[in-house]
Amino acid sequence: MRLHAKEGSKIMGLIAAVSLSYALVWGNAAEVASRSSWATGSQLSQALSEPLDILWSNNPLRDAIGSLSRAQRVAILIDRRVDPGQKLSLNLQNVPLQTVLQVVAERCSLGIARLGAVVYLGPPTAAERLRPLAMALEQAVRRLPAAAQRKFFQSKPLTWEALSTPRELLERLGQQNGIQIAGLKRVPHDLWAAADLPPLSLVERLTLITAQFELTCKIAAGGARLDLVPAPNDLRALPADRPAISAGQSLTKRAAAEPVTPVEQIRIQRLAVRAEPLGPVLRQLARRLGLELKLDEEAIKQAGISLDQRVTVLVENATVDELLHQLLKSTRLSFRRRQNVVEILPAD
Repeated sequence: MRLHAKEGSKIMGLIAAVSLSYALVWGNAAEVASRSSWATGSQLSQALSEPLDILWSNNPLRDAIGSLSRAQRVAILIDRRVDPGQKLSLNLQNVPLQTVLQVVAERCSLGIARLGAVVYLGPPTAAERLRPLAMALEQAVRRLPAAAQRKFFQSKPLTWEALSTPRELLERLGQQNGIQIAGLKRVPHDLWAAADLPPLSLVERLTLITAQFELTCKIAAGGARLDLVPAPNDLRALPADRPAISAGQSLTKRAAAEPVTPVEQIRIQRLAVRAEPLGPVLRQLARRLGLELKLDEEAIKQAGISLDQRVTVLVENATVDELLHQLLKSTRLSFRRRQNVVEILPAD
């Protein structure tokens, strides 16, 4: 699919897929009502892997992300603290949507994460803590009796009208689920644009709202009350978030001081690559997995093998070696790995 911004109002700025700075996806009530269903599950993974051409020239972030979000059916939430009017210029060709979003995040000095079927763009620290905050609340919920847990894991869309306030949204979630939410005075007055998010658990809905104020929920009264409290500043106080590389699953950059996981212990929960150039795929995987990649390009060239050949692969719950084997099996290339050093060379 090829998209070109600057085509007047036909495509409105272009691109909306990962960012929210006042709400989720921007637009008026009519746009929200007419919007097609969001991509979820395997459809979301496929949408994030879809190659795009992007040409933006000083496009406002909100408009660019909003158009992309609607066009690709990927729900993107921009944190309220992000300036939605900052201008963005991009010229990208045939790159996956998830890469487009990563580039946007880097250009705007933002972090990026995924919670459920929503892609989140926000301050780097907030993006890094988003999933751990949701995991911590989920763990607390699982300590409740089974009957009390159910409402927290029921999936429902999250929508609101233009000019809604986050206090109103939290009050409504409490009323809909028979839960008293205490500490709402911690949430400052704010007006948000209309939003339409895909089905999410109550844990995820609460986290997406409260995390934008550096807050989280503390369960009280056997799950009948939630107290809004400051979110822990120290990630060590939260559950470790170490998801395997998965299209759009977790795009947050790891802190430089984070201990390196031994390659043998890494499991790739799910990775889908569809008709992508081999060389860039290998380099991106190396960066994501903390590998030192050595390409014997001269030997590869002499063997008549191109690193531009396109590869398609789908792996689930795979080791790094299994992933590399699947990726290279039809390329006439092989690999040798010693700890985190991977050498790619022509197959014997």
